[in-house]
Amino acid sequence: MAFLNFLAGIALMVYGIRTLRKGSDRVFGARLRRILQTATQGKLRALMAGFLLSILIPSSTGVALISVEAISAGYVGLAQSLAVMLGANIGFTVTVQLLAFRFFIYNGLFLAAGMPLFLFGKRPAVRGIGQTLIGLGFLLLSIQLISAAVAPLKDNADVMEVMGVLQNHPFWLLGFTAMLKVLLQSATATIGIAIALVTQGVLSVNGGVAVVLGANIGIGVTALMAGFKRPETRRMAMGNLAFKVAGVAVCVPLTTGLIHLLEPVSPQGDTQVIANAHTLFNVVLAVVGLPVIGMLAKLLEKLVPDRPAPREGQARHLEPAYLQSPALALGQATQEILHMADYVRGMLHDARRAFQQGDIALCDEVQKRDDLVDNLNNEIKAYITKISEESLTAEESRREVALLTFANDLESIGDIIDKNLIDLARKKITQQLEFSAEGRGELDDYFGKVVENFEIATSAFATRDPVLAEKLMRHKHHLSETEREYRNRHFHRLHAGLKESFETSAIHLDALTALKRINSHLTAVAYPILERAR
Repeated sequence: MAFLNFLAGIALMVYGIRTLRKGSDRVFGARLRRILQTATQGKLRALMAGFLLSILIPSSTGVALISVEAISAGYVGLAQSLAVMLGANIGFTVTVQLLAFRFFIYNGLFLAAGMPLFLFGKRPAVRGIGQTLIGLGFLLLSIQLISAAVAPLKDNADVMEVMGVLQNHPFWLLGFTAMLKVLLQSATATIGIAIALVTQGVLSVNGGVAVVLGANIGIGVTALMAGFKRPETRRMAMGNLAFKVAGVAVCVPLTTGLIHLLEPVSPQGDTQVIANAHTLFNVVLAVVGLPVIGMLAKLLEKLVPDRPAPREGQARHLEPAYLQSPALALGQATQEILHMADYVRGMLHDARRAFQQGDIALCDEVQKRDDLVDNLNNEIKAYITKISEESLTAEESRREVALLTFANDLESIGDIIDKNLIDLARKKITQQLEFSAEGRGELDDYFGKVVENFEIATSAFATRDPVLAEKLMRHKHHLSETEREYRNRHFHRLHAGLKESFETSAIHLDALTALKRINSHLTAVAYPILERAR
């Protein structure tokens, strides 16, 4: 029964940490990128941003993923992201400090306060706070459960002999702890087990500090495993691991002296010595590592080259690892939709050139690219559908719908260009028809206005700026009036008996209609933005 209770305690601890992370994501998910943007203001700011992020996202993998997203977006470099991780490593020690201060005896208060907020809260933020408190309650309760389960072990000669061997060979204990951290996917859980063992006298404080060092190596190994596929993630994880390994190599011979140094500032006893060792290790690592981050970043960029460019039409941002955090995954889907928009924008520009230059090869090229747009749309929809399997806040649900809608609108625009505008341009070229000078100028002007609206629409989608959304709506009405005016002018030229207008009438009018339809799809992006701003 003691063994089963020990396993149950570990399971409850891991579940509590997961619940804590989910709750934090509900409360702060939409604000994470704004916090990380402060990292662009210097390495010290990046360190502080990482510390704050680790409090809001108690997950080393989660912080790494949002840092990589910032690198991909281009507003944070590798050196700054390494500084973010150094700050995050300090923040991750806060939860262990709560365990060391024996907050676990108050687990009932956290559960009692969190449960009604989570079950009966109306606002997503309130439910997120409740879920965070429940996660803390489970985490603290698990320490009590594990402590009670391991208490009989100190009377077991075989167990104590194994513990003695591990403690006499600290590098074995380091390796075992690193593997345990990788299995549990939580350094807090690993160190929490050590605190429970030390509390019951099964593990010495020296062994507890060795567990702390091993868990820190495990953090670096886990991040490297999670991000090995992408060069950006691999560089950051390798840099973080290099700091951890170097720090552990220095600390292992100094463990006894470190414990003597921490005992006077650890009134709670051995458990607080362990927590303080965890905090001190990461603080010193940040102080020593911050000045050399620039050199390490340059070395990593040489050691880990950029991956080959993806094939044309292949998704660039839809990494499965991001799905564990809806806020991060929605950000990646946004980046991919902007990638898709680049293809559609190019199709629109080339359709305009096909009308201007009479290039049949250009028509063929545009129609091939529509297949790439269709493929991207399918990948984006499949990815966003997987996000919906997670627990979404109301704001995230609205964003999900907005993403799917705009992606579908972009695909529809691609179809209009492919099946309408390009077919019309091909017909004009093969039949060797020419617009009148006035008709050609009007059609080109209308093309230009729609291209301008395309730029406004994609900017509004990316920034969710209500000012741009209102501008888009104004342009919609203006373009409708312009389309009617150009259509009437064409009819006047027909009445005047202008030969070119008569020969190209159907092509001219159908092209105006197709461009008006494209503009309607572009304008649709404004509605959810304006609704959100009200």
